[in-house]
Amino acid sequence: MSPGLPPLAAMQPMTLAATTGPDGDLGDPFAVEVSEVVHDPELDEPVIAFANADFAQCEHALQQITGSGDARAQHADTWLVLFDLYRATGQQQRFEALATEYAQQFGWSAPQWYSLPQLVADAAAEDRPRAKDTSASARIGGDVGWVCPELLDIDAVARLRSQTLQMPLPWVFDWSALRVVEPEAAMQLSTLFRLWAGQALEMRWIGGNQLFAVLADAAPTGVRDADPAFWLTRLDALRLANRADQFDEAAIDYCVTYEVSPPSWEPARCKVRVSSSGLSTRTPPLSMVSEVSTSFLESGLADESVGQIEQAHVELSGQLVGDIGPTLARIDTELGSAPIVDVACARLIRVDFIAAGDLLNWVLAKRNEGRSVQFVDAHRLVALFFGAMGINEHARVQVRKV
Repeated sequence: MSPGLPPLAAMQPMTLAATTGPDGDLGDPFAVEVSEVVHDPELDEPVIAFANADFAQCEHALQQITGSGDARAQHADTWLVLFDLYRATGQQQRFEALATEYAQQFGWSAPQWYSLPQLVADAAAEDRPRAKDTSASARIGGDVGWVCPELLDIDAVARLRSQTLQMPLPWVFDWSALRVVEPEAAMQLSTLFRLWAGQALEMRWIGGNQLFAVLADAAPTGVRDADPAFWLTRLDALRLANRADQFDEAAIDYCVTYEVSPPSWEPARCKVRVSSSGLSTRTPPLSMVSEVSTSFLESGLADESVGQIEQAHVELSGQLVGDIGPTLARIDTELGSAPIVDVACARLIRVDFIAAGDLLNWVLAKRNEGRSVQFVDAHRLVALFFGAMGINEHARVQVRKV
């Protein structure tokens, strides 16, 4: 490396090597070399946070180690992990701000922007049968959306944030069943509302008044012992719904209760339409798996003759969450006898712990069958998580180029 350039990342590309035996026979033609994989403990926190759909914590952890004077401030590959976070969560404004900093820091052109959730949504739209009425008014009828549970905890907020990555606009939320919001969940929801307020989004809140009522009950006027998080979430929700008059009233009550200046009103770019309850919603699937296709690779053997090796192709798209055993079983039925399984991950947003455990067991099973599995075009947070889960030790994982 030339003087002054940042060091390379710890994780080097893995190779899929063919080896020959002493008599020229092809031994294990799909042996995976794992010696080049190096555990990077400094990235464990953001990688695990991302797997848990805690995108705010992931961003905070990455910003902490790439900030001025911090450990990875001069490490360009760690900056690329943060770029991939913004792509995976569709945050273009933050991506572009980081691109400016990156160019100033390293003197290089920044990566190009694309929204991974948008790529997933576009692919799903192509596969979905064309409806007769595709207008926005037809799509807000409640046929897709997120249903709030009775108890809104931090896990439920994480599921909401994760699910919106793949929702078509306008987003449809049903708050009708909400009865209790936990304080930590209120803080997370407040952060989410502030994020959405700055984006040109469209939403429909079915039973939205139930959200306002539950938050108001959790923080009555004059009760200083109430957690301020409920007040701030209520104010953020009113701002998101463009209810300026109710915001001002709640802000005055907040000031009276805590004797501090309330947050000021700012118009939101996001547009929310609040409607009464009574309509039904259904949760769209998070993960999509393509049908398996096959091709053949030319293989030069030890005696210089040329043979063909069958290769199966399958694409993972969206988010792999929870038990994916049935999905992997369906893939198995379509693999045939192909000794190489090529798994495309260009549109794979996230994998959680349970799904990664299933994926690891599946990879081990393929290895025991004498097959090789290779994941291609994964973004860095997914690739690093595969390394943390041990998948890299049994399969090749290729990171998508910048």
